[in-house]
Amino acid sequence: MRTRIFSLVTILSMVLALAGVGTAAALTQPEIAYEEQPDGIDIASWQHPNGADVDFKRVVAAGYKYVFVKATEGVHYTNEYYVNDAMAAQGNGVLMGGYHYADVTTDPAEQARRFADTISVKGGTSLPPVLDIEEARGKTPEQLQAWVRTFLVTTHALTDRVPIIYTYRNFWLVQMGNTTAFNNYPLWIADYNGGTSPTLPLPGGWETWVFWQYASDTSIDGVQAQHVDTNKFGGTMQQLRVFAATDVIPAKQR
Repeated sequence: MRTRIFSLVTILSMVLALAGVGTAAALTQPEIAYEEQPDGIDIASWQHPNGADVDFKRVVAAGYKYVFVKATEGVHYTNEYYVNDAMAAQGNGVLMGGYHYADVTTDPAEQARRFADTISVKGGTSLPPVLDIEEARGKTPEQLQAWVRTFLVTTHALTDRVPIIYTYRNFWLVQMGNTTAFNNYPLWIADYNGGTSPTLPLPGGWETWVFWQYASDTSIDGVQAQHVDTNKFGGTMQQLRVFAATDVIPAKQR
């Protein structure tokens, strides 16, 4: 067993995480160069044109270390490719997680149960579950906040993992009322700004981002679809493995 040396902040984060206390707002970003932050992809059925498989061996060879796979949407849809993608990814050493696309017009607890059941396939996931929230469907900020809270709490209870929130800047600022009620959850922010980090300051009182979706039109060897979402992880590969194993957000390197 290899010995890992953690900063005091990281150790504190682990303790708080085990106690069920979120720590996202208390941590700072690691001082890792953009080029060294691990790249990953996220995929859905769109990345299977004409039923084509994703060749994860080639995806790894192209430099991508993790994948998020769409599992469910609302209460009506389960991705028919989820199980095969999940097993193929992990079989090729790719860290993977499942995400749920929110339909805020139907019951959040029912959606969380369906999502949790889907991602509990043999082998499970190596990354925390994700709530993809990006459509208001006519709901007020207060209604959306209540919906999100129920989904996150239910998913956490069913999976025993702290869910990640995926969203984009303007949605959170406007539709979610820029609430700071959820900044103890890890943030995956979509922001196609052409730079080397998401636009700062982050919305919602978040001081850290864990994943950043920086492009949506990348061509990747091993994926037949021409447009693939690509992401950065806000830390080192070692920190990504720790996050996958413990849900602990990476602390600033010392």
